[in-house]
Amino acid sequence: MCGVRLHISVLPADNPQQAEEASHMGGNANHPCRKCNVGGPSQHIQTDEGYHSLYLMKSAMKDVQKSVTEMQTAMGTKDKITEYWIEILLTKAKEEKKRDRTKSVQQIAVELEKWLDEQPGEKMSPLLNIAGLDPTKDTPVEILHTILLGIVKYVWLMFHTSLTEADCNLFVIHLQLTDLDGLNILPLCAAYMMQYRSNLIGKHFKTLMQTMAFHAQDLVIPALFSLIKAVGKLSAVLWVSEIHNMDEYLSDLEILIANTLDAFAEVDPLKIVDKIKLHLLPHVVPDIRRFGPAPSTYVLSSAIIKR
Repeated sequence: MCGVRLHISVLPADNPQQAEEASHMGGNANHPCRKCNVGGPSQHIQTDEGYHSLYLMKSAMKDVQKSVTEMQTAMGTKDKITEYWIEILLTKAKEEKKRDRTKSVQQIAVELEKWLDEQPGEKMSPLLNIAGLDPTKDTPVEILHTILLGIVKYVWLMFHTSLTEADCNLFVIHLQLTDLDGLNILPLCAAYMMQYRSNLIGKHFKTLMQTMAFHAQDLVIPALFSLIKAVGKLSAVLWVSEIHNMDEYLSDLEILIANTLDAFAEVDPLKIVDKIKLHLLPHVVPDIRRFGPAPSTYVLSSAIIKR
C-alpha cells in the first residue's frame, strides 16, 4: 500500500505581491514583467521593436552601489532578503577600504564572500529554493486585479471622463433599464455607480464589462466604442468555468487579447507602455493551459485577500 499526495505549485495574489514573490521590482522597472524579459531602457521602448515587444551581491562586495542599482534596474530583479544583505555588504566593503587601503577590490570581495557564507539565515527568498516551484511561472495572472481592477477600470475611466453631464444622466437611465436575463450579476444600481464612479469595486466593474457595450455607442468616439466592445468580448470568454476544447479556446482567446491591445493602442498608445496589466494579458494564455480556467485563480486570490 502506498499513498500519493498531489501538490500544485501556485502563488495566487495581486500583481505587486506576485512580483515580490518572484523577486521582481514590479511595473516601474525597465523590465516590468515578472514572467518574461520584455522591456528595456526608454530609448528601446520608443522604437517600433521595443514598443511591439510589450504586445547582485557580487557587486555589493566591491562597494559599487551604482553598479548594484544599475543591475537591478536593467534586469528588474530585486529580492527583499537579498537587499538586506546587500546593504550590509556595501557598508562593510566601504569600511574595509578605509581600514586597509592596500587591499585590492578583489581581496575585499573574497573576504566578504567568505564572511557572508558563514552568516546564519537565508540569503535570498526561500521561494527560489523550493523544488518544483518557479515563481515567475507559478504566479498566474488573476482576473480580479488584472481585468476587473485593471483593464475594465481603465476603460471605465476613459468612458465616464469623456461624457458630459447630460450624457452621464442618459447613460444612467439606459444602464438601469438593462435586461439582466442570463447575466450572473447583482441588481443594477446605475445611479450609484455613476455618482461614485471613481470609487467602484470589482463587482461594479464585473457588471459594467457585460453591459457597457449596449449603451455606449452614441456617447463616445468610434475608437473608444471599439475598445469597450473588445474588452466586453474578452471578458466574456475569460469568465468561463469549464473548457471543453483547450486548443480551440486558447486560439480564440489569443485573438481577443490581440484585438483588445490593438483597441487600446488606437485610443491611447501610451497605455501599452505605462500599464503592465495590459502586457500581462498575453500571459493569461499559457497560465490557463497550465492552471485551468481563469476564474479559478480569481477565487484563490479573493480568498487570500479576505484572509
